[in-house]
Amino acid sequence: MIRVWDVEQGTCIHQLTGHLSLTSGMQLRGNILVSGNADSTVKIWNIESGKCLHTLAGRNKHASAVTWVQVVLNYVVSSGDDGTVKLWDLNTGDFIRNLVTLDSMGSGGVVWRIKCTDSALVCAAGSRNSTEDTKVIMLDFDRTTICS
Repeated sequence: MIRVWDVEQGTCIHQLTGHLSLTSGMQLRGNILVSGNADSTVKIWNIESGKCLHTLAGRNKHASAVTWVQVVLNYVVSSGDDGTVKLWDLNTGDFIRNLVTLDSMGSGGVVWRIKCTDSALVCAAGSRNSTEDTKVIMLDFDRTTICS
């Protein structure tokens, strides 16, 4: 459960329920909160109303725990224990595409952390079982190139 607090009053305004496990990452932008969870889902919340606007799941969801989330422009970028970085539409919750898919996806490849700007994505990737070398991956959106 995620709690939204009024810091001036010291009271809990909302309890955001719906994730089934541990929350692994969150980002707040205005009144929109994006949360990633070990249950393999990403949720988009309105913290003023306490409502879940979208659950980013379905056939394109992460196959295992979400490790990190970030909001960039009108997109949500999520990374996971399944070795993928996914791009979602913030307003509709629709899956757009995989930005990164590690070779060892599903057999130990993990994208640990991500950091995005409007023009680039940097990922720290590796594995739990030595199937993937530890590396930093950078995608330059302006040049549409991948460097690793």
